[in-house]
Amino acid sequence: MASRILRGTSKTFTFLLIAVTAAVFISIHIFDPDSFWITLPFLLTLILVAERNRNLTDLRAREDKLLQLSQRFKLAMDSSNIGLWEINGRSSCYLDERAAALHGFLATEKKIPLADWLAAMIAEDREKVSQFLHQCESDHETLSEVYRIPAADGSVRYLRSAGSNYVTPDGARRITGIIWDVTSDMQMAQTLQDSKYSSDVKNAELELALQELSSREHDLMELSRRLDLALQSYNCGIWEADLTNNRTYWDRRMHQLYGLAFTTGIVSHEKWLACLHPDDRDYVEEIAAEAIANNRNLSSVQRVVLPNGELRYVRSVGQIHQRSNGNRKIVGISFDVTADRQIADELKSAKEEAEARNAELIEAKSRIEHNALHDPLTGLANRRCLDLELDRVATLGEEAGRKRFAILHLDLDRFKQINDTLGHAAGDAMLVHTAEILNRNVRDGDIVARIGGDEFVILITEVGDKDHVKSVATHIIAAFKHPFDFQGFTCRCGVSIGIAFGESNTHDARKTLINADLALYRAKATGRNRYEFFTQNLQAELVNHKRMADEILSGLENGEFETWYQPQFCVQTGDIAGIEALVRWRHPTRGLLTPDKFLKIAEELNVVQVLDRIVLQTALQDRRIWTLKGLDVPRVSVNVSLRRLHDEHLAESLKELAILPGEVTFELVESIFLDESEEKVVRNIEKIKALGIDIEIDDFGTGHTSLISLLRIKPKRLKIDRQLVMPILASPQERSLVRSIIDIARSLGVETVAEGVESHAHAAMLKDMGCDLLQGYAFAKPLSPEDFSNFATAQLWRQVS
Repeated sequence: MASRILRGTSKTFTFLLIAVTAAVFISIHIFDPDSFWITLPFLLTLILVAERNRNLTDLRAREDKLLQLSQRFKLAMDSSNIGLWEINGRSSCYLDERAAALHGFLATEKKIPLADWLAAMIAEDREKVSQFLHQCESDHETLSEVYRIPAADGSVRYLRSAGSNYVTPDGARRITGIIWDVTSDMQMAQTLQDSKYSSDVKNAELELALQELSSREHDLMELSRRLDLALQSYNCGIWEADLTNNRTYWDRRMHQLYGLAFTTGIVSHEKWLACLHPDDRDYVEEIAAEAIANNRNLSSVQRVVLPNGELRYVRSVGQIHQRSNGNRKIVGISFDVTADRQIADELKSAKEEAEARNAELIEAKSRIEHNALHDPLTGLANRRCLDLELDRVATLGEEAGRKRFAILHLDLDRFKQINDTLGHAAGDAMLVHTAEILNRNVRDGDIVARIGGDEFVILITEVGDKDHVKSVATHIIAAFKHPFDFQGFTCRCGVSIGIAFGESNTHDARKTLINADLALYRAKATGRNRYEFFTQNLQAELVNHKRMADEILSGLENGEFETWYQPQFCVQTGDIAGIEALVRWRHPTRGLLTPDKFLKIAEELNVVQVLDRIVLQTALQDRRIWTLKGLDVPRVSVNVSLRRLHDEHLAESLKELAILPGEVTFELVESIFLDESEEKVVRNIEKIKALGIDIEIDDFGTGHTSLISLLRIKPKRLKIDRQLVMPILASPQERSLVRSIIDIARSLGVETVAEGVESHAHAAMLKDMGCDLLQGYAFAKPLSPEDFSNFATAQLWRQVS
């Protein structure tokens, strides 16, 4: 007010002074021309004074206007806590109070060495700030950089500095800029980037503040320019809302943010709301109303719909200021945060994607863990899962007390026939059917596991008495007696079960599984399709079994296995038509052992093919020795195991033995199931026959080989099983059966050999039936090589006959 009065007074005074001067000048010129030149200097002085007063008045008006603008800028800077800095040259830095406080300097330290400013930063950031200052000095664009300041409490404060260079009126180049605290922004951004779990990036809220400006015109103009440059660097728009008349004033950058053309700078409340997204209008008005009602700072983010339809996210922060007359207004700034919002949305999307991926990984992990512990075909627990359960049962805590448990080890009978005859699909269906049967016959809490091809285990975790386990085994065996249909084929499969008991907390549960396996072995050995309990006698058998296995391996290394011979005789001539080579074991302590004492264990040890090879090589050597001595042995029959027939190199190894055609016959046991033999076996048989080795089917008549297989294999001869031959004297049925076998063989052009001929009555009857060859104790027992040589040379069988 005083300034306006002063300006008015100054104008009036100037006008009066000019008027008086003009009057005096005119009067002197008219009334006293001689005095005119004397008074002229005085009059000119008065005119100059008047002109100076007029210029001072204009200057004061400009200063008042700049002061008002400065006060508004100062209020904006103070409320936003934005500091100013300036670098003049390369050694000194000027910081205002806010910039100094942000760096931890005293408010009085406005001019500090540039090195001290850099030293206030964390060491890792000093180099990039130095580069930033260098770029600000050389580039014409506004640049910004974020660096870290250690706080007194040990935390780290993030500051963002934006700056550019300008040229002073005297031609000096300076760097100036603004600085504000972005710690909360950086922490939020870092949190979102690291965890991808927060949903939005909080933008740094700038507090509006006022800046102390110099009253001098040059300082006010320079400060105005510097402040405008600082706001331009962050593209901030300034606004002011008068709460008395509800009028809002926007600067040009505010209009640019909202996509509006600048006119008077006054924007109505309705026009502002019309620029906002319809869904944000109520929200923004509520925030403004709450801030005004509680006299608090305002902060909001709203979507602005630009004239072209584009959406822009704008953050507005403001501070309520009360004038001296009591009227209130809100002064604030607004700036574009669309890029920040996009980053936040991308981080949110990445977080959701990561969460979805994590859920998939958890589900995949669950599937992997389930698959690792379960059989994929039947869904039952697998061997690993069973082992874990056995370990858990064995290590139950003392508080659980001793609990008796039972293990049932099950093995399917005749599963191989189903699998080989109808294919693996039928075998898989049978395994699934088995799993269903087992699951139906156990309680919740019991474990059913598939541990092998057709092997299953049931772990009954708590057993009250033996009868319960018997009942489970009985029901399972009964369920398997019902045929299973697969694609129109009726499949029958039995089950053998071994059972063993154990106690938790005092017993090795895996040892119980071994005991159940021993019981299963006994169940299969005593007829199959039944169950057997483990006993201590079985344990003793296991020890003997293990000892026998070790002794067999040792016997092979020590050459304890020998080849003995039992001759076969021609029915018509009574001559030796061939010999069967038989394996014997010269045991160090138990004497001479026949195959029934060790062959089954040898099969388990997978050494039967080794015995086959020993017998064949020894027989060939003995026969050639006899030939050199003048003893004619037409041929040698050797038993060959199924495992050896699977040997791809069998034919090659036989070639090395230089076997003459008809010199050797391979006896194949009928239980090889020639109807279902694999192609590999059939090919090997054809290769063997091509080498001149005859094929003879041993134990014929036990019911495995069909006529189709006979036609396919085309054996040289059939050996009728002793179980059929021995009863023919007393049993018409066996006699008729043997006669039928001989007739069938003759019709196929196949010779017949009868084994188990115990008497001459047997021999006579078989001769009448048309049998070709005889073998049995009626003529000779199995003999050592030396004994056979003596027997054949002396023809002792003729003397007996």
